[in-house]
Amino acid sequence: MRTRTYGRLQLTHQEVGYSLEELSNLSWVQSKVASVRPSRFGFDIEVGPYAGTIVVHENLVITIDEMVPGTVDACLALSSSGRRQAAQAAQPGSTLPPLAAIARAFSAMVERELAAGPQKEYIATSAHSSRVRGKVHVGETVRALWSRGRHDLLAIRYRNLSEDTEINRYLLAACNRAEHLLRHHDEARITVQRCMQMLSGAQMLPDPAFPSLSPSISTDLRGTLRMAEAIIRGVPFNFQSAGASPFSAWVNIDRVFEEAVRTLCRSTAPTNFTVTDGKSQKIPLFHAIEGEGEPMQKRADPDIVIYGDGRTGLLDAKYRKSGEKVTEDEIYQLIAHAGAFSADAAALVTPALHGPPGIRRLGRVNTGCSVDVIAVDPTQADVMSDLIGRWTTSLAQ
Repeated sequence: MRTRTYGRLQLTHQEVGYSLEELSNLSWVQSKVASVRPSRFGFDIEVGPYAGTIVVHENLVITIDEMVPGTVDACLALSSSGRRQAAQAAQPGSTLPPLAAIARAFSAMVERELAAGPQKEYIATSAHSSRVRGKVHVGETVRALWSRGRHDLLAIRYRNLSEDTEINRYLLAACNRAEHLLRHHDEARITVQRCMQMLSGAQMLPDPAFPSLSPSISTDLRGTLRMAEAIIRGVPFNFQSAGASPFSAWVNIDRVFEEAVRTLCRSTAPTNFTVTDGKSQKIPLFHAIEGEGEPMQKRADPDIVIYGDGRTGLLDAKYRKSGEKVTEDEIYQLIAHAGAFSADAAALVTPALHGPPGIRRLGRVNTGCSVDVIAVDPTQADVMSDLIGRWTTSLAQ
């Protein structure tokens, strides 16, 4: 059974074979990949911005297709390498499935990170030993050992150089999932298996927590860990006990598309402009004047903010089935963000689903801020880059 991203499925009670409570315990429901609502004849399943597979049971596997086939493959390449120099179109039948594409991109990133071997850290270790090593903990030795007649032991603490670190455990768990996603793509799968061997000094955890990152961590490693997070959060671990049985796995296409747009903004914006995300700016939507009560605590959070030379531009990436025929809600949200940031220009970036790619001016609001729709082909890297580049360049003029 197949659907498209943002699709709705209607299933009968006989097809599903579960109660609503049993469905609610499935991994893809708990992760909000799709919502399930009871209907007169069974269940309505509403799929969000994801692609991949969701398994109800072995006889009911739902394949969620990309809205524009090839989006994940092309946008991941943009995010990792920036603008491509030659035209890169997604040819029918030549692109990887979304899950394999994200696993392949991760395999290349983690292989580069491990080129010089896995990272090692000094891990604080406590032990009871008859041989002095490191520092002797006198209090614990007296209370926990000697008071119980164990005069042959000392409580010691030392630092041990180990590969069993938070980062290595997280990368290993992601490699394990990627290896399953690439089971039909031998070349990339061999790369992942080689990386797993290099990370064998780390402990395999079913669902590791995202590691705490020091400020000194490299940008490349941070990006690799974020890609690992996408795999770990999108592939439940229960596939391992299922053997050859199908398992649920998904990728959030909204985030992949948004990151590709952000990458293109960074590579095409004027050199004296800064590109960041709106959420980190913590700009409130509402204010209050003297004598009024506290305003509602709501922040503007556009996907991308570009500023420099006293000018500000906002972009929101919308990978929606409406395409360039944007909804009023999306327009009003963008205008609200533009007002909060006192923006000079704002735009919605959408897939071109109803016509050729291009930039369409919706108009200007009372503050003079221009509002545009940038319709792109998410599988054409150079066309995306040129259109976004034209918009970011016009911001500086």
